[in-house]
This record gives sequence, C-alpha cells and structure tokens, in this order.
Amino acid sequence: MDPSPVPPPTVDASSDSTASILTAETDSGVRAVEPMEAVEPPLPRRYEDLGRIARGGAGDVRRVRDLLFGRVLAMKVLRWEHVQNPRMRARFISEIELTARLQHPGIIPVHERGQFDDGRPWFTMQEVRGRTFDAVIAELYGAAGPTGFGPTPSGWTFRRAVDAFARITQAVAYAHGEGILHRDLKPMNLMVGEQGEAFVMDWGLARRIGDPLPSEPDDDDAIHEGDGGDEGGLTRHGEVLGTPTYMPPEQAGGEHAMHGKPSDVYALGAILYQLLAGRPPYRGSGLAIWRQVLAGPPIPVAEAARGGPALPRELVAICERAMQRDPAARYPDAAALGREVLDWLDGARRREQARLALAEAAALLPEIAELRARAREITARARRLMEAVRPYDPVEVKRPAWALEDEASRIAQDAVLREAALLQAAHGALILDPELPEAHALLADRHCDELVAAERARRHEDAARAEAMLRTHDRGRHAAILRGDGALSLVTDPEGAEVLLCRFAARDRRLVAEPVRHLGRAPIREAVLPRGSYLLVISAPGRAEVRLPVCIERGAHWDGTPPGETGPRILSLPLLHALGPDDCFVPAGYADIGGDPEAPDSLPARRVWIDAFVLRRFPVTNGEYLAFLNALLGEGREEEALACVPRTAHGMAEARDERPLFGREAGGRFMLAVDEAGARLASEWPVASIDWYAALSYARWLSAQTGLPWRLPNELEREKAARGVDGRAYPWGDYPDATFACVLESHAGVPMRVAADSYPADESPYGVRGLSGNSRDWCCNVWRREGPAIVGERVLVDEASPGDPEHRAVRGGGWSSALPFARAAGRFGLLPGIRRATVGLRVARSLTANMDPR
Repeated sequence: MDPSPVPPPTVDASSDSTASILTAETDSGVRAVEPMEAVEPPLPRRYEDLGRIARGGAGDVRRVRDLLFGRVLAMKVLRWEHVQNPRMRARFISEIELTARLQHPGIIPVHERGQFDDGRPWFTMQEVRGRTFDAVIAELYGAAGPTGFGPTPSGWTFRRAVDAFARITQAVAYAHGEGILHRDLKPMNLMVGEQGEAFVMDWGLARRIGDPLPSEPDDDDAIHEGDGGDEGGLTRHGEVLGTPTYMPPEQAGGEHAMHGKPSDVYALGAILYQLLAGRPPYRGSGLAIWRQVLAGPPIPVAEAARGGPALPRELVAICERAMQRDPAARYPDAAALGREVLDWLDGARRREQARLALAEAAALLPEIAELRARAREITARARRLMEAVRPYDPVEVKRPAWALEDEASRIAQDAVLREAALLQAAHGALILDPELPEAHALLADRHCDELVAAERARRHEDAARAEAMLRTHDRGRHAAILRGDGALSLVTDPEGAEVLLCRFAARDRRLVAEPVRHLGRAPIREAVLPRGSYLLVISAPGRAEVRLPVCIERGAHWDGTPPGETGPRILSLPLLHALGPDDCFVPAGYADIGGDPEAPDSLPARRVWIDAFVLRRFPVTNGEYLAFLNALLGEGREEEALACVPRTAHGMAEARDERPLFGREAGGRFMLAVDEAGARLASEWPVASIDWYAALSYARWLSAQTGLPWRLPNELEREKAARGVDGRAYPWGDYPDATFACVLESHAGVPMRVAADSYPADESPYGVRGLSGNSRDWCCNVWRREGPAIVGERVLVDEASPGDPEHRAVRGGGWSSALPFARAAGRFGLLPGIRRATVGLRVARSLTANMDPR
C-alpha cells in the first residue's frame, strides 16, 4: 500500500476518551469532578449537576443525579463549539442511537436522551466506577518480574486481565452480530469496573455494516484526499479517523470500503499485543505511528516482550493471527477471536486447578525424603547392633536389632504409600491439564531414576517400561538420557597407550567382548559412546596388557574418578615383570555389588570403590597344594603340614577321626590319594576339603616363597573379579546355563570335580576362570550379615585374625551345588575350622599405585 497520497489521521477528533463515562481512579482515590461552568439553558429539572467528569473532543461528560430515581448517572453533552457543525452533530446523534441499540452487559446502557434549547443534544447513561484497561496493563507490568506476573496491589493477575479481555471481545462480538463496527477500539476505550465488569466504551466512530459511504463537508476533524464537497454524511472515502496505534492498515490507508469486522479484530489483537508485551504495537507521535502502520507490521510480540515473563504460546498465536495485514487472514469476527481466548482461559483455569492439586501433593516430597532418611538411619543402627550378634545367639539378643528393622520397614512402607499418593496426584493433574509441565517433570524424573536403576540392575523388562514412560513425560530435560549416549575419558601411565574398544554382545546366551574400533592413544577425552558394557584392552611397550571393563550409562561420563577426588584417575599399567602368566590384574574402580535377589544371601545393591589387585586365574590345584605340603615337610614343619592336609570329615578341625585325602609315600612325602567317593584325586583338580586356617597357611607360604604379598581375597574383590563393573549375574553374563560352569546340573552321571582349566566359558571380564563352578573359595574376611567393612564408598581389605572364632566368608559355586548357588553375588559363611568337599582357595595380592607388588 502506497502511503504517499493518504492523509494523516484525525486522532481522537470525534470520539471522547473512556474517562468521559466512568469515574477513573487515581493514586489518591476517585477523580474529582470539575465545577460546573455556566450552562444556559439549565439541565432538565430531573437532573442535578454534580460537575464535569471529563472533556472529550466531541462532548463533555458530567456527573448528574437523577432526582426521579435517586441515582447518579453520567450525562454526555455535545460541546458548545460543535452546535453549528452538522457533521459533529450527526456523529453525536449516531453515537446515541447506536449505543442505545446495543443491549449487552459489556456496553454501557443509555437511559434517556434530549436536547437543550440551544440545540445541544445530550444523553444519560450508567456511571461506572473503575479504571481503564491501559491502567490495568500498566499496573500488571509494574508488578511483573522476569519469572512471571505477580498479583498487583489491587489484585490483578495476568489471567484475570485475559479474562477481562475475553469479555470485551464478547461485547464487540455482540455488536458485530447487530451489524455494528466500533472502529476505535483501544485500551483507553475499555474499562473494568470495581465489581469486575468489563465495558467497551466510546461508540462515536461506530457505523453500521453496509451503510453507504457518502462524502461529507470538510472540517477540522476530517482530513481526506480528493476535492472537498458539501455532501452530508458521517464518513468519506479517504478519511482517516481513529487512533493509529491500534488502527488496522486498511483504516490507516483510508480504504473505508475494506472496513469490516476483521478491522475491529485487528484492533482487539493490538490490545492483546499490549497485554502480552506491556507496550503498544507501535510507539511514537501520532503521525509517526501512522506512517509505521502503513509501512508494515510491528515487531513480533514475543520479541517485544523479551526480558519479561514467559508468554503463553497460544495467546501469542492468537495475537499474531488477529493482527495479520490481510483482513482475510484474520479471524472473521470478534466472536471467533473470543472463542479462542476463552478456550485458552478454560485451559488456564484447568491448569491452575491441576497445579493446585499437584502443589498440595508435592508438599509430600520433603516428608518422603525425611522418611527414607529415617529408614536408612534406623537400618544402619540395626546393622550396627547385628554386628555384635553371632548367628547362634538366642532370640533375646537379636530382638533389639529386629525391632529396629521392623521400625525401618514400617517407615519405608509409609514413604512408599506417600510416594504413591504423589504419583496419583500427578496423574490426576494431567487429567485436568494433559500438558501440565510440572506434572510431566515430576513423572519424568521418577521414570528416569527407575530407568537408570533398572539398567544398572540388568532388569531389562523394567528398563524398557521405564524408558517408554520417560519418553511419554519428558519435555526435553532428559534428552541426553533418552539418547542413551555417554562419554569416556582415560588417562594412562605411561601416556600414549593404545586402547582397543570392545563391546560386550550376547552370543549364545553369553556376553562376548567383540572388537569395535581403536580409540587411539591415551589420554582420551570425553569420547562419546552409546550406553552399554565395554571392555578396553590397553597396551603399551614394556607393560602388561590390561583388561578394563567399563559401563557407559545414559548421559553419564566415565572417567574412573575415585571417591573424594576430582578429575580422571591415572591408570598405571603394570610392568611386565609385575604379573605372572596366570596373574589377572583387576584395575581400581567402582563396581556394582549385591542387588541380586536370586543369589543366596546377596548383599543390598551398592556401588563401591575397590582398589587394584591381582587374582590368580585358576584356583589352587591339588598339585600346587601337594607341593606346599611337601615344602613344609622339607622345612621341618610336619605338624603344620598335617594340620593343612585335606580331610574327609565335615566337622571341626579338632576331631581326630577324619580320613586324610592325601596319602604318604614310604619316605613320608605326601601324595594324592582318593576323594570321599573313592575316586583317585587328579593333580589338575582344584584342592578342596581344607579349612580356612589351611588356606591362610598356603597363602602365607606362597608369599614367602615368591616375595609377593599373596593373601586370600576379600569377598567383594572376588565378586568384582567375577562380575566386572556391569553387575552381571555370572562371569559370562546373565543367563543361567550349566553348560558354562561345573555345577550339579553339568553332569550326566555322578557329579565330580574337574580340571581347573575346564569350562572356558566360566571366565570373567578380567580373564579369571572357574569363579562360578567347580570349587568355592575361602575369603580373608569375617562373614557378616551386612558384608565387609566399607568406609565411605571404599572397600577395606582387612584379613581376619586366625584367633577370631567367627564365620569366614566363602564365595563361588561348587561342582555339587545347584546352578542358582553359582550366582556371583551369592554368599556363604563357614566356621574357619569346617571342611567342605566343595571349598578350596585361590590367592590374591594388592598392587601399589606404580604397580610394584606390596
């Protein structure tokens, strides 16, 4: 549209401000009326003049008392200077007639009309005490912060203002239904009463849809293009009347033939713009604004509101459609616009109800956290009491700890019930408002925790269910978790070590480490990897090859940082001479222990840090143990050797009627004999039927022979050696199958021990063999119900004193035990003097940080 031939607009020349028919509030109260100037002839006898309220371009508005009914009204009178102006008079009369025709709660009703003797027309209408809509918007933004609209001192909220705007659209929609256009809608022409009423004021520029558009004489209030004329009428093609800030382009351009209901829709959209942004669509002087309107649309409302409270995207879309430059692209009328605003309000009301219900339920969160903390504290107290209780102690001794356990259980159940109520409230809130962000966030956080816990515990079905629910409720905060990627950082000593990445994949029910690619040389910084279980094979000249299992979790960064430290831990690669051919190095790091409900006496699930150690690939065999006994004989320690000989009896070591399972040659040296079933012992079988004292004696003898600090393993060291770091149930994975280990079900006939290197599938991620079958291993620590000592997150590797009579931990599956007893988290306890045909030993040793043995 070319603005050059279009004259500038007449601003408010023929319409009075909203203050003309309301009593506007000021900071100090209600606006005082002006004293009455001389009026000749006087007001009709029915009315008492109470003073002028306001002065507009076309008329004065006075407050009057209706003596007939005893009420106060507003009287609008054509101003003196317009008495002889036919055009202004015609407009004034049209305003009376059109306003009187509109019978709607949102339009001030006309009570009476008349004319003074000097020819000035007047009419009376309801006086409403309240404030203009622009004053409401100004107050609303005065109380707004960057995070939202707070209630104003007078109680206004953003939603209440939108509600008032919706009622204004309904009043305009009613006028449209009556075939009348307002043509001068703006916040100053809208008002809200003290009782919450909303009114559309000043119908001075209104006209009926379809009325002819005759020309009219020029006057000071009409600027138009073309020649002047003396035709009568209200409007003329080319005339621009109204308020440019809220004026649609067709009105600003003088295209009166294009005026229609969409023109009022544009003005309503401009009012909504100001409500959303806190400022009008255009700013500046009247003529400057007029030129801006002709030149193009205002800046987008979202940009104009930047830095303020977040805007509802639905209202932004409504505003943008209402203010389209093309009238055909707008809402067809105010009714259509109002319906969309009401739909948003309905959703906003439901959202408020949903938020209220959710907030009441969310108040349970601190209680839930407190209950769980109390349950943990009481459980810890119960465990401390049980540490002093022996398994064979009477009930009276155990009762105090049991009472604490019961109390902790009740508190934990209470926390579960409260959490269930919280989740029920969240789902109930979503019934009221299916898109309530707070409810989705609460549920997404819960399902995220469930997903991570289920994957860590290898509960695949639970993990799949939790992931599906997380995808349903997440709105972007858990995107990294749902992508499933994590990152890995690795620093080695020496630098430059080659790193081969292998991924554990299920093949024939076993997890097999399959090469993926070379990650390059260490250090490696935040290499992105899909979630999963991996094996890093690390090699460097002069160093032993290291197998480092890592578990990459969703959205997590693996860097091997120890508890209480920051930054990646430097992985020192052992020197070649530091490891023997059957020494399996288990690097320091976190491991998931316990948490297997199918394993006998499994510990609770926990992630702990275990320092680096070495575990022998195989258990000690009969042949190795025979060499130990004969070495003791050679050192003159025959009594000690006799105490360590494997024996058949399952009783205490003090019993002297047990049959030795190792015989003696004529020269006195020990030799292999037959086992309890009469079968000839093989030198490659794991040794068994020895007590804990004998196992400890072997480890100490081996340490003295080699100069290396060999000892019995801590039971958590052994569990990590079996499971790696991904919490698998068996060394080979999660699938229980007797083909993979020497257990009771592995034999078609009579079960028996086999050679230590049998069953190659029974191999852990570190290369240790036979951890789930064939023979069990004595461990160095005392068996306690709560497990070995853990300080913070670190496992303390302390060896029980030989004089301690308490039970010792035993780990692993046996050749005569069922497959479920072979699960890596399974625990057993035996008195140190007991012998079992399934229990033998293997040895471990710790390493210093520089990989020298200690």
